[in-house]
Order: sequence, then structure tokens, then C-alpha cells
Amino acid sequence: MNVISQAHATERAARAGRCEYEQIRRQIQQAEIVHVDETGIKREGEQAWIWTFRTRKHTLYAVRESRGSDVPAEVLGEDFAGTVICDGWTAYPAFSSNLQRCWAHLLREAEDVASDHEEAEPVHRYLKQMFVGLQSWLETDPSPRERAQMHRSCQNGLRSLVERSVTDEAVATLLGKIEGGIDHWLTFVGEPAVSPTNNAAENALREPVVLRKIIGTLRNDRGMFVHETILSLLATWRQQGRNPYEELRRVVSNNEMISRAHAVPAVETSG
Repeated sequence: MNVISQAHATERAARAGRCEYEQIRRQIQQAEIVHVDETGIKREGEQAWIWTFRTRKHTLYAVRESRGSDVPAEVLGEDFAGTVICDGWTAYPAFSSNLQRCWAHLLREAEDVASDHEEAEPVHRYLKQMFVGLQSWLETDPSPRERAQMHRSCQNGLRSLVERSVTDEAVATLLGKIEGGIDHWLTFVGEPAVSPTNNAAENALREPVVLRKIIGTLRNDRGMFVHETILSLLATWRQQGRNPYEELRRVVSNNEMISRAHAVPAVETSG
């Protein structure tokens, strides 16, 4: 099969699978907890972003030119009521106030700053001790009341931490980032199903990152459509323990007639 035939076959599979893609989106919109992350990708040489939205059983990718809060609002819905697990990018608090900020990001950054700035060492040590201590404590299956008490105690501890006086600019910046997410570091303490890290979304972006290195740039809207659709289907099927090859054959076979009529974003032709 030559390159053109491969491209046509891939687009045909994406068209056939788009209905299932939308089903995945609807499932994620109804989820109580969603991991969200984004990374850069090129579209016709210009900056774009591939977003991932991941739950325990579903993964959805969306390629967009925007890195703003309009993307989670579009994908999850403006009335999304669940918890978003995320990093510190400004799009997330602009979209929702129900967040869990990623402790893996925080601890890595604190460790990096502490490795170069002695004044940050007690900050990193305090954060690490709090996180490890909370993980151990949560394994005891505390009651809702105990969780609420621990949340208040740790929240007060973080507030005291960010109020300390420091002279090093890098350490002050770190404390500022902690303070900026002060209401979102400890959501997991009160909500047992919420993870304190966004590793699930970061892991979901590994395959798109590898593909980005291989393909370089998406050439048009069709490329964006195919990319996000196929990646979403394959990732979700793997999560659910289904055979991606067999599932793709099923989708193409069952939806061949529908796929011919399914709209793909219009692409302007030059000349």
C-alpha cells in the first residue's frame, strides 16, 4: 500500500470511528473526575496544542489552536461539575474552581529549586514530608470528619509555608506558585477517589509526543481530525482491555455507510 492509499485508509477509519469518538466525549463529560493536560504540536508549521482528557476507562484527545480555557469548556461542557486534575496552567482555574493540582509537578519543581538554592531546601523538605505523610495516613481509611480536619490542618500548614520571608527570587517564585494554587493542593484529602497527581494525563500524552517527533507537523484540518480520532479510539480500547486491531476492523465494517456521509472539517484548497 502506497503512502496515498495509507492516508486514505486512515482517514476512512477516522470517519468511521468519529461517532465512537463522540461517545467517548459524552462519557468523559459525565465523569466525576477527569485528568487533563496539553502539549504543543505543529499544524502547518504553526503552534497548536493536543489536549488529553482521561478517566479510568476513557481517553480523549483534541487538537486545537487554543491553549485557553475555551478548550476544556468545549470538550467537557461549560457546566461540567466534576473534579479536574491538572497542572498549574492558567486555563484550568479559569475553567473550573473544582481542581486538584498535581503534586508530582510541585515536588519536582521544589526539588529542582532546592538543588540550586539552599533557601528552598526546607520548603522542599516540608512539602515532601507532608505528601508522604498524607499518603500513609490516607491508607488508614479515615472518616469524612477526619479528612475534613486533616484538610484544614494541612491547609493552615501550607499558608504558613508561603508566608515565610525569603530573599532568593527563585524561592519566592516557588512559594508564589504554591500560594497561587492554595485552594487546590489538598482536594484529594477530602475526596477519596481523587488522585494527588496528574500522572495519568501525562502518561496519555507520551504517545502523541513520540508521534510528534516522527510526523513533525499536521498539515491541515483533516490531519487534526484523523490524529485526535484515531489516538482517542486506540487509547480507550487499550484502557478497556480490548484488541485495538479487532475494534478498528469492527468500527470500519459497521460504520462504512455512515462514514461516507460524516462531515470532516472543511479544508480550503489553494489555487
